Amino acid sequence: MRSQGSEHLFFRHFTEQGRLDGLCILLVTHLLPDRPQFIQALDQIGRIGAILPKPKSVHGPTLTWAQQHYPVLPLNRQWTNTPQGVIEHIAPLVAPHERLIILDIGGYFARTQATLSEYFGPRFLGVVEMTENGHQRYEQEVLSTPVISVARSPLKQAEDIQIGLSVVYSAESLARTLNRTFNVCQAALFGYGKVGRSIARELRCRNLHLELVETDVLRQVEALSHGFKLVGKAEALSRAELVICSTGNGALDLADLQRLRPGTMVASVTSADDEFAFCLSQLPWPSEEVCPHVLALTRPDGSTIFLLNRGEAVNFVHGAVIGEYVYLVLAEIIEGVRQLALQPLAPGLFDLPQSTMRTIARHWLADFHGVTQ
Repeated sequence: MRSQGSEHLFFRHFTEQGRLDGLCILLVTHLLPDRPQFIQALDQIGRIGAILPKPKSVHGPTLTWAQQHYPVLPLNRQWTNTPQGVIEHIAPLVAPHERLIILDIGGYFARTQATLSEYFGPRFLGVVEMTENGHQRYEQEVLSTPVISVARSPLKQAEDIQIGLSVVYSAESLARTLNRTFNVCQAALFGYGKVGRSIARELRCRNLHLELVETDVLRQVEALSHGFKLVGKAEALSRAELVICSTGNGALDLADLQRLRPGTMVASVTSADDEFAFCLSQLPWPSEEVCPHVLALTRPDGSTIFLLNRGEAVNFVHGAVIGEYVYLVLAEIIEGVRQLALQPLAPGLFDLPQSTMRTIARHWLADFHGVTQ
C-alpha cells in the first residue's frame, strides 16, 4: 500500500550516492505536478542547467515553481533541429568546466547530437531518451554520442499500459462533452505499439467496434493473435466515428481529414507535431472551440469534425495521470544519468543493465506496495 512520502523515499535510493562534480543536466520534461520531486532528485546528482518543458504539457503552478528555482528554456524543434540554433541555446547554459548530459523526451536533439558532440567534445557525455518516438529518431541518425534509451525497458512497458488507460479515459470524457458515448461506436486505432496495445484492449472493454491500422508486419501478426481486426487506412477512415492515433509518425494528413465522416472525433496519443502530418496552427479551415478542449473544424463542404484536446495529446487534459508507475521510468532516467557520468560509453544506442532495472523494481515494489523480496 502506498504511504505518504513514498516518492521521496523512493528517489532517495538513487540519490544517496551523492552529487557528481562538474555535471550539467538539461532536462526535457512534461512539466506536470509529479515532476518537482523528480527534478529535485536530479539536482542532488548534478546541476540543472535548464528545464525545457514539453510544449502543450505544462501545468501552470508547476511552471511557476520551476521558474523560481531553475532556468527554464522554451522548447521547439525549430532550434533543436538546427546546428546554429542548438549551439546558440545550449552553449551558454554549460560552464567551461562542466560535462553535459541531456535528458530527452521525443528525440528533440537526435538531429543535432553530432553538432553538440563536435562543439563540446568529450564533455558531452550523452543523452537519456524516454519515449519510443524519440528512440526511433535517434535510431535513424548516425550517432556521435551514447544514447541510453529506456523506451523499450520492461519498466517502461508497465507505464505504457497506464498511459493507454489514461488516453481512453480522457477521450471518452471529452466525447461526453459532445453528448457522445463510446458504446457501440465505430472506432479506428492507428498503431499497435506498446501504448496502442493498451488502448486497443481498453477500447474493446468499452464495447466499441474497433478496426486497427498497423503497417508493421510483426505487429499485424500480434494484433491478429489478440483478436483485433486489421484494415487499411482508407477503409478505416471511411467508417470511423472515433479515430485515435498512436504512431508518433504523422499518421494523418489533411487529405485523410477530408475522408472522415462528418462528426468524427480525432484524438492523438502524443504531440500534434509528431502525430499529424500537418501543422495545427496552419490548418486552412475555420475552427471553433465548441466545448472545453474540443476544437470543431469546418471542412470546405461545410461538414464538421472534432479534434479532442485541440489535436494535442488527449490524456493531458486530465494531467496524464498514471499513478506511481511513472516513478519506475523516472528512476531509470536518474540511473541513466549516473551510468553516462561514471561509465563512458561509445557512441550508439544502449539499454540500462537488467540488474539496474531489477533493483529499481525491487525498491518500487517495497516503497509503493509493501512487497519485499
